[in-house]
Amino acid sequence: MLAEEASRRTAFVAGGLVDFSTMRNTLVVVGAGFSGTVLAANLLRRPPSRPTDIVLVERGSSMGRGEAYAEREFPYLLNVPAARLSADSRDPLQFLRYARGRLGGADGEDFLPRALYGDYLQDVLLQSERAAPAHVRLIRVFDEVRGILRRDAGKPLAAQFREREPIPADFIVLALGTAPPPLPAWAAGVWHHGAFRQNPRDLPHGLTAEDSVLIVGNGLTMVDAASVLSRDPDRVPMLHTISRRGLLPQSQTAFRTGEMQGSGETLLARAHSLKGLLEASRTLAREVEKLGGDWREAVTFIRKLAPRLWRQLPAPEQRRFLRHLHAHWDVHRHRLPPQMTARLEQLRRSGRLRVNAGRIQSVVAADRRLRVSWRPRGSAATATLLADLVVNATGQHFGIDDSSDALLISLRGAGLIAADALQLGIRTARYGACLNAQGVASQHLFYVGPMLRADHWETTAALELRDHAEQLAAHLAGGD
Repeated sequence: MLAEEASRRTAFVAGGLVDFSTMRNTLVVVGAGFSGTVLAANLLRRPPSRPTDIVLVERGSSMGRGEAYAEREFPYLLNVPAARLSADSRDPLQFLRYARGRLGGADGEDFLPRALYGDYLQDVLLQSERAAPAHVRLIRVFDEVRGILRRDAGKPLAAQFREREPIPADFIVLALGTAPPPLPAWAAGVWHHGAFRQNPRDLPHGLTAEDSVLIVGNGLTMVDAASVLSRDPDRVPMLHTISRRGLLPQSQTAFRTGEMQGSGETLLARAHSLKGLLEASRTLAREVEKLGGDWREAVTFIRKLAPRLWRQLPAPEQRRFLRHLHAHWDVHRHRLPPQMTARLEQLRRSGRLRVNAGRIQSVVAADRRLRVSWRPRGSAATATLLADLVVNATGQHFGIDDSSDALLISLRGAGLIAADALQLGIRTARYGACLNAQGVASQHLFYVGPMLRADHWETTAALELRDHAEQLAAHLAGGD
């Protein structure tokens, strides 16, 4: 019966008969990646009491995946074990059960394919839709939102689309991920060159062991690119990487995630000073290891306190963190599956991977190749590399003032959203309510996604985003 009801509602929508009545509560969710999908699923499971349309908008071709969990030719792996990735906080092993149903003997500590997680998110949405009460409809829209209008009467906002009429809304949630990084200054003269890739997922297949590749960045995106480029053991090109400090992500272990207890008052008391906070964090990690634990337990504990710690740090100390400690935090916080760490080590031992610290000074065309001039860290000399391929793998971009995204440009121009002083994302208040250009929190426009880091710092992991989505859903449903 539930499946029949969900099917009836979907057919009604697909047939183009949707009437966005002013008598129904309309919630438009812009973006159907992880955050938008989990938000919609929560609204379907625990919906508002009045008749409600949940309009889930995706500009791509598939809901529930986004860029992170898209189906790709290469089997990219999740960097978090299966037992720690449930999209429902009330059911911590939900994803693990789904994986076992699909793969059989999946273990809780396994690092599974990202595309499988996308399948899981799609299933979460479908099951939530089927279980939703009759007064709630999920309306899927495949289009691009180009702007948001403020209205004087009736519903306060309207979503403007590229190809369809605007949809009036009581609430609009921006469930946007981060934009691709802007073109680096050093790439301005070669962005059109066949040996340059701004998209680290768009990699050629024809490279051989005679070719040379420079990957710019040393984080998780670099590891993904290196994995693809070295998938054929007989045709691994010479891989060079470069970042300011040359730091590689640490490896994951099967550490005990729930062992540490306490309120973190010692850390919070030191959060007026970056030096004091660093000392307290190192002391905590040493104490954990003395007791036979893993320093990763300390990092997980600090992550849970991160929003409070970040807000307590004075602005000058926040800037110092970004300048001096950000990269060190990232390599301990964003870790690799053990098999990926082993793969990098094997490539380094074989001489096919060289990790560099330094800065690129220029990149110029040299026929079909690119000549890269760079300065090694701590040196005044200039080094040169002739590369058959240069890949920008500098990772996510959080700033909105220099974004080329049409929707963000429109929202900034209308004063509906504002950037923070450090260009970390979108300024928000409680439940992700967007702050406008005057610093006033909207009652109708919200944001959920990684750009919450402007006010929370740690908001890129699935579980952190899940918690934000659940809190926002409860608020929109009237439960908080």
